[in-house]
Amino acid sequence: MYARLTSVLFAAFLTVQAAFADDSSDLKATVLEHDVSFSLSSPVSGEYKVHVRTLVHKKDGLSAAAFSVYTDSFRSLTSFSGKIEVGGKVIRKLKMSDVVTVSLSSGLADDSYASFFEPNAPCPCIIEYEYTVSHKKGIASFPVFAPVDSPYVSLKSARYELRVPRGQKIQYEASAEPEKLLDKNVDVYVWNVKDYPGYVTEHLGPPAHESVPYVYSGPVDFSYAGTSGSLASWKDMGSWLYGLQKDVVTVPQEMRDKVLELTEGVTDDVAKVRILYDFLRRHTRYVSIQLGIGGLKPFPAETVWKNGFGDCKALSIFMQAMLDVVGIPSDYIIVHTSKPKLMKNFHSPGQMNHAMLRVPVANDTLWLECTNPRLPLGYRHSSIAGHEVVVVKPDGGELVKVPSYPDSLRFRSESVDVVLSADGSASCTCTRRVMLDRAEPYIGFSERKENSQFDALMSGHSLNPSDFRINSVRDNFDSYVSPPFIPEAVISYSFNTREYAKVSGDRMFFDVNPFAKSLYSERGERRNRVVIRQGSTYSDTVRVVIPEGYSVEAIPSSVTLDTEFGKLDTSVSVEGTSINVVQTIYLKSGNFPKEAYESYRSFARNVSKNYSARVVLKKTE
Repeated sequence: MYARLTSVLFAAFLTVQAAFADDSSDLKATVLEHDVSFSLSSPVSGEYKVHVRTLVHKKDGLSAAAFSVYTDSFRSLTSFSGKIEVGGKVIRKLKMSDVVTVSLSSGLADDSYASFFEPNAPCPCIIEYEYTVSHKKGIASFPVFAPVDSPYVSLKSARYELRVPRGQKIQYEASAEPEKLLDKNVDVYVWNVKDYPGYVTEHLGPPAHESVPYVYSGPVDFSYAGTSGSLASWKDMGSWLYGLQKDVVTVPQEMRDKVLELTEGVTDDVAKVRILYDFLRRHTRYVSIQLGIGGLKPFPAETVWKNGFGDCKALSIFMQAMLDVVGIPSDYIIVHTSKPKLMKNFHSPGQMNHAMLRVPVANDTLWLECTNPRLPLGYRHSSIAGHEVVVVKPDGGELVKVPSYPDSLRFRSESVDVVLSADGSASCTCTRRVMLDRAEPYIGFSERKENSQFDALMSGHSLNPSDFRINSVRDNFDSYVSPPFIPEAVISYSFNTREYAKVSGDRMFFDVNPFAKSLYSERGERRNRVVIRQGSTYSDTVRVVIPEGYSVEAIPSSVTLDTEFGKLDTSVSVEGTSINVVQTIYLKSGNFPKEAYESYRSFARNVSKNYSARVVLKKTE
């Protein structure tokens, strides 16, 4: 984790699917009031006050009225009260002792905590909270305003009042523009939201931030943990972050000697990077460290050398220090691993959650994942490919985009030989080939336990396999081809099944391709546009040996479906004593109007129909 400068709602907001909920019968809860104020009293201190009243319609809406606050050495919960009403009567009053606080430590050093209260009451009910969070020791961003962060929740009224000293410059990214007021020596920014109908989750829907009300804000000039800087631009933000790193790329003599020993006699820069990347993989491990300013400032490379562990920042700095020893320049970068685009008007490191390295080499640029150096060298994995990142350099930050890969390289194929017996049982020998991010789950595959290998290869199959075994695993994960490197894995496995075909009288029936997974689709009225984020190709070849004493009575026709969403080609033929099935589906990435979802549903149904089409064999006389 890179830093906790903004609420965890930031991540939740941008990963759910969104659509307006225009049917009140769907609603689980209604936020009646959500009044928030944040007052910046000095560059290092402020007070956050919240009053929330929520009408819970259904039992499964109680989670929308749960209370939670995240605190650390910069923020503390100083007051809390509340009440629960049922039928107009208060059935429970809430106080600070009702709040449960737990440590969020996932690593060696972490000073983050979660304070929460989970209500339980008969519905409908009204749940109300008032609480205060005090900020101290520095403020680089203000609390996120997110009055609705759950699906099937509507909003009657919400207000966010931001108060800063007169003339204090702020930055913000919001779903609407604020009203600006003056109050003595204070500048006041006010956002009001009325009658928001809520959103629902939908298959292939757009991100929620396109429709929900939100405000991300913070000071332009700030003080934080004894440091100060400017967030007027990515360049200014990068300058501040670079200043935090000026004393951490330290290399003790013992570490320097080891790096020179490892690379002695090696003249090629890529080969040197490979050697040091392998050393990082073998001798370090990831530990989350978010203590104090540790959420932003990396621990020194010397600390990683001595202890053998670090977080994403420290491991990236450690790798950078090793590269410095052999004269290979590199750049420290920060990125959000689940959000491809950054908000352009909100230059905050709180937008990012991860740190990496960029290493320019001859004819290529390497993006080094130092937290997980098991990833192939030179591969831009799925959590960064196509993402905007901030490069931290001596002269400031620079917003760049990590190159993405063509959809055509995202590929998975299954080649299966089936020896079918007269009782419907079968022996199956399979070869799975995966490329690009489809290969990521297979990194370290040969080292997994057998049940994990089984789940990875057989999940979703209804063949009830037995005698499952892995025959071979091949990959190019330790190779580097410049440019570009495309990871690829090939797994050969086999199993038996008693249920490949159904025998009825003198006939035998089986699906033309039981190894393919159907395309998912939803029924009901579509409420928002259709978004296919990534294109993919799936190709299956199934060869079934016809059992002795049987002949083919019927096979499905060959079909080609070509739509705006993708294309399906399926071919079924009989060659001698075998039935050969070749089915390829290509899904296209793109944005489509909501009216197009019915066509997508039809395409998905036709794909599934072709996968499950029946072959009929008949006993010969």
